[in-house]
Amino acid sequence: MIKCLTQRIELNVIIPALRKEIFSQLSAKNISDAEISRKLGITKAAVSQYKHKKRGRKVNFSVKIRKEIEKSAIAIAKGKNADAEISKIISNIKKSREICCICGECKCQ
Repeated sequence: MIKCLTQRIELNVIIPALRKEIFSQLSAKNISDAEISRKLGITKAAVSQYKHKKRGRKVNFSVKIRKEIEKSAIAIAKGKNADAEISKIISNIKKSREICCICGECKCQ
């Protein structure tokens, strides 16, 4: 049985996908790109890449995780720390073993 490197999946796939989803939700609330950049703690260039779909591949998160993303986007819009919110979502992705569905490279399920 091959084990995936969850840290690599988090860094290269999950975090960019979560930021992309959060960016979309914050943008839909008419929050400026500069403010989104500040709230997410990323550069304006990174925000531009999310905006133009050049960063953050499409990940089919479960309905449960999508709801968590929505709640976190609202919390971030209100001033909560984005890194803490993203860490919370990642923790739940790991607990639910959804990371294996996202990974798709291993047979660790």
